[in-house]
Amino acid sequence: MYPLKGVVQHYSWGGFDFIPDLLKTNNEDKKPFAEYWLGTHPNCPSGIVTPTGEEKLDQFIQKNDLPSLPFLLKVLDVRQMLSIQVHPDKISAQKGFEEENEKGVPHNAPHRNYKDTNHKPELMVALSDFWLLHGFKNESELRKTLESIQEFHFLIDIFQQGHYKALYEHVMKMGRESINAVLQPLIDRILPLYRSDQLQKNDPGFWAARAVETFCKEGQLDRGIFSIYFFNLLFLKKGEGVYQPSELPHA
Repeated sequence: MYPLKGVVQHYSWGGFDFIPDLLKTNNEDKKPFAEYWLGTHPNCPSGIVTPTGEEKLDQFIQKNDLPSLPFLLKVLDVRQMLSIQVHPDKISAQKGFEEENEKGVPHNAPHRNYKDTNHKPELMVALSDFWLLHGFKNESELRKTLESIQEFHFLIDIFQQGHYKALYEHVMKMGRESINAVLQPLIDRILPLYRSDQLQKNDPGFWAARAVETFCKEGQLDRGIFSIYFFNLLFLKKGEGVYQPSELPHA
């Protein structure tokens, strides 16, 4: 057995203490330590310490004719709310990767969507209490949400006629002025409750208000707030896990 040395990702949303403590390293500069990667991802392969010295894990595997590592292990410290993600299935990932290659998009370009050909289903285990958005609510629960929030009443017929695709497509394509007009009355109602600690974390309003406080510039409400109400809001205790297959929206 050989020790592995992972790679830290310093994304701005990361925490400052958990991963440094895990790795027994100092963080005197208070850089955000967001993710610790262990695997053979081509952008950040781990190092492996062998009797002859340290080398890249992907090169070690290739040199010794071993099977490629089929997963990437990440340790995350999530300090801020993250963006909504949907990972492609294997066929879509292969197709998208080839298309972006043909267009000459660099593999490390920030605007690139497909950085490899993998589909990336996820198995997440909570290392502490953890909240996440996990796929759309079922039909009856989502209808209740639309009916219970006055600002969302105009979406009931859209959902009734075109189901999930029509509903989500509508709010994702709304103009900026329309988004502000719909969401502002809702935000005006929940923000004072959030600031006075009257909202619990199992209330979507808690996270909608936090999103406004964290990300939304004056007069520019984020359309992602709709997703907080449309998706399942899950709470995991330490040691509990959840599976997120390809094509499932989550955050």
